[in-house]
Amino acid sequence: MLSLTLNEGWTWFSLNLVAADMSVGSLLMSVSFSGGDQLKSQASFTEYYPGYGFFGQLSTLTTDTMYALKLMAASSLSVSGTPVSLPKSVTLADGWTWLPSPYQGTVTLSDAAPVFSYQQGDQIKSQAAFSEFYAGFGWFGTLTTMQPGAGYRVKVAAGGSATFQSQRRQ
Repeated sequence: MLSLTLNEGWTWFSLNLVAADMSVGSLLMSVSFSGGDQLKSQASFTEYYPGYGFFGQLSTLTTDTMYALKLMAASSLSVSGTPVSLPKSVTLADGWTWLPSPYQGTVTLSDAAPVFSYQQGDQIKSQAAFSEFYAGFGWFGTLTTMQPGAGYRVKVAAGGSATFQSQRRQ
């Protein structure tokens, strides 16, 4: 079970489980929506209209990205499903990529960041913290862990395939 507190304003979140129905309406049915509430992925969005529901290009959610949800009033999200299988591959674009946290518990950033050939100056951030990659050292900054259900943005100089490993690297 994934349970999250959703703030008034923007909340970055991701899914660490696969539900039987991954449609926006089904996954977010526990959330109290108001007119003008919005849900965005890196490439598309949908908006809530009272009496109608969601309207927009974003109709299903995945475990491959994070989402940004803008609410007029705080609410909560509860989703049931099967935990994401690890290892999990994702594609990082040149520049910023919206990144999920597929883990079922809190994991240190050095173990949680997907395996990738990071370069000096690459960055990862949450809504409240960030870290930068230093060659020969690793991640350094205020972001030290990845939380289940949280959303992240990673900026890399050169994109490519990355893999989330188990919670503890071998």
